[in-house]
Amino acid sequence: MDDGSPIQAAAAVDSCLVERMAVLEARLAEAEQTLEAIRNGEVDAVVVGSPSGQLVYTLENADRPYRVLIEQMQEGAVTLSDDGTILYCNQRFATLVDARREALLGESIARFFVDTDVEAFLGGLLTSRPPGASAGEFSLRPTRGPAVPCNVSLVDLEVDEQMPRVICGVITDLTHNRLRSEELAAANARLAEEIDERRRVEDSLRLALEAADMGSWEIDLTSGTTVHSLRHDQIFGHPQGTARWSMAAAVDHFVAEDRDVVARAFDDAAVTGVVAFERRIRRKGDDAIRWVDVRGKTYYEDGRAVRVAGVVSDVTEQRAVEEQLRQSQKMEAVGQLTGGIAHDFNNLLLVIGGSLDMLARRVPQDDRTVRLLAAAKSGVARGAKLNHQLLAFSRRQDLQAEVLCIDDLVPTFEHLLERAVGEPVRIDIRRAPHLWLCRTDPHQLETAILNLAINARDAMPGGGTLTLVTENRVVGAQAALRVGGIAGEYVVVAVRDTGVGMPPDVVARAFEPFFTTKEIGKGTGLGLSQVYGYAKQSDGFVTIESEPARGTTVLIHLPRSLQPRGDARDDGEKATMAPGRGAVLLVEDDAEVRTTAAAMLGDLGYAVREAATAREALGILDEGEPIDLVFTDVIMPNGMSGIELARQLAAREHPPRVLLTSGYTAQRIVPEELAGQLRLLRKPYTQTDLSLALQEALKAASGAER
Repeated sequence: MDDGSPIQAAAAVDSCLVERMAVLEARLAEAEQTLEAIRNGEVDAVVVGSPSGQLVYTLENADRPYRVLIEQMQEGAVTLSDDGTILYCNQRFATLVDARREALLGESIARFFVDTDVEAFLGGLLTSRPPGASAGEFSLRPTRGPAVPCNVSLVDLEVDEQMPRVICGVITDLTHNRLRSEELAAANARLAEEIDERRRVEDSLRLALEAADMGSWEIDLTSGTTVHSLRHDQIFGHPQGTARWSMAAAVDHFVAEDRDVVARAFDDAAVTGVVAFERRIRRKGDDAIRWVDVRGKTYYEDGRAVRVAGVVSDVTEQRAVEEQLRQSQKMEAVGQLTGGIAHDFNNLLLVIGGSLDMLARRVPQDDRTVRLLAAAKSGVARGAKLNHQLLAFSRRQDLQAEVLCIDDLVPTFEHLLERAVGEPVRIDIRRAPHLWLCRTDPHQLETAILNLAINARDAMPGGGTLTLVTENRVVGAQAALRVGGIAGEYVVVAVRDTGVGMPPDVVARAFEPFFTTKEIGKGTGLGLSQVYGYAKQSDGFVTIESEPARGTTVLIHLPRSLQPRGDARDDGEKATMAPGRGAVLLVEDDAEVRTTAAAMLGDLGYAVREAATAREALGILDEGEPIDLVFTDVIMPNGMSGIELARQLAAREHPPRVLLTSGYTAQRIVPEELAGQLRLLRKPYTQTDLSLALQEALKAASGAER
C-alpha cells in the first residue's frame, strides 16, 4: 500500500494539468474567435467575466473619447467614400453647410462646393492619392447665406486592400482668418500709406528747407549730442558735412561775445519751450562773420524736456537788404522833407530875387547901390544853387536826358577835375573799351563828378591820386537788392581817391543831406546828396566802398541804353528881355509870390489879372474878358492844380496859352500827354527868365495857330 502512493500522486497531478491545459486552450480559441469576429465586424460587444461580475465592452464605448473630441472640434469632420459620398460628419460640418446632420449622410459632398470649385475638388483633391495628406482651399455653399471659405484636408483611411476606399476629411472655416487677414492687410496698407505720407512730408520738408536755404538740427538734451543736416553744416562752414557735434562744440561756432547768449537760449528752452535768436558765427574755413537765425521747439516726455529741434538760416544778406530798405525809406522820407523845404524856399527866393530885379530898375545906379544889389542877387543865386542840390537829392530836379557815351565826355571831366583838385592831386583816367551807351543828363553828371572830386580833394589834404574809371557792369539780383537797385546792365562811373577813407557808420550816413565830416564852413553836406538824387532820378544807384586809411571809391551806376546815340544839344542863340504886350492871368496861391510876380509882369508891360485858385481863374475867364496867356503855379490847394486847370482850358473852343511855374520839375509834375504842349518856368526865376518864357510861350502859340 505504502509502495504505490507516489505513483498515484503523480498520476493525479498529470490529470489535473491536462484538464487545465484543455480549459486554457478552449479559452484561447474562444479569444481568437472573438478577435476574428471583431476584425470582421461580426461582434458588437464583448462580455468579460471578472470577480466583480461581467463587464460589457462595445465598439461605441471603445471610440467614445475620440467621438467626443471630433464632435467638440471647431472644424468640420467628414468620412467620405471614394466618390465623395458622405458616410459620416460631425455637427460642425452640418452647421457650415446649414443642413441637418442626418440629412447629409449619403449625400455627395460636391453639392456643397461652389460651382467653380467642384471640378477642382472632385477631379483634383479627392481623386489624388499622394503619400500622406492633401489639402486645398475651397468655398462651401451653405443652404442659406454667402459662401464660406474653407481649408479642406483629406487623408485616406487604411483598412484593408479589399475594403472600399474610405477618406477622412477636416474642413476648417477660414472666414475669421480671412477677416483677420483682410484687417491685417488693411492695417498694413494704412501703415504703408502713413509711412509713405511721412516720407513725403519729410521729403517736402527737406525740399522746403533746401528751397528756403535752411538747415535742420536736433539736440538730445539728455546726452547733449546733436544731429544736423548737410545744409546746417554748410552754413557753419563745413561744405562736406561733419560728424555729430556736442552742444559745447555747437556754441563754439558763435563769436565769443554771443556764446553766453546762445548757451542761455538753449538752457531756457527747457522751460520756455522755444528757441529764437539771431546771432553771429565765425564761419569755418574763411573766418567770415555771418548772421544766423536759429529757431526751434522743445519736445517733452512725461513733462520732462528731452530734445529741441529746429532750423537755422544764414540771414546775413537778408539783414543787409533790410538795412538797405530802412536806409532807403529814411532817405525817401528825408527826400520828401527836403523837397518840400526846397519848394517853399524857391518861393522865398522868387520874392527876394524878383523884388531885387524891380528895385534895380528903380533906384539910382551909383557904384555903391550896384554893388549892394549885385551882392544881394549873388546871394539869391547861391541860395538857388543850394536849393537845386536839395531838389537833386529829393529827385525833383530838371533832367535833360539824352543817349550818349560817357567816354565822349571824359575830356570835359578831366578839365573839371584839374580845376577842382589842384596840383597836389594826380589825376588818373581809365576808360573802358567799348563802353555801353546810357541815357542821362550830361550837365548833371558833370555836377556829380565835380562834387565827388571836391570830396576826394578834401580827403587828401597832403595830396594823392584821384582815379576816374568807366566800365560796363552786370549787376545780379542779390547785389541789386543790397543797394536798393534793379538787376541789369549798367554803365559805371567810379571816382576813387587815396585819402583818409571813412568808417562804416559814416558811410551809412554819407548820402544824407547836410551830413558832413568837414569843419564848419568847409562844406554844405549836399555834395553826395546831389549825386545820390541824380543817380536815382536817372533810374540808377550809387554805392560807396571805403575803409579808414584806405581811401574811398564812389560808383555811379547808370542803366545801359539800347537806343541810338542822340544828337548833341544846341542851346542856340538866346533871346533877350523885351517889352510885353497882351493880358496875362496870374494864378498863384502864395500871396507874396503872387504880388511879386504881378509886379514883375506889370514891369514888363503886360496887363495883369490875379487869381488865388484855379477855380477863381476859371470864373475870371468865364466873364469873357480877353486873356492871352494864363501863368499858373502847379501845386495849389482846393482840389484843382495848375495841370487840371490847363486840361480844362485846352477843352475850350478858343483856349488861352498856358505857362506853368513850380519849384518842382517838369518830369515830376507835367503828364506825358501834355509834356509837348506845356512849358514850365522853374522857380525861382528872374525877371529876364520870366520875360523869355512868356515870349516863347506866346510865340509857340502863334506859330501853332498859323
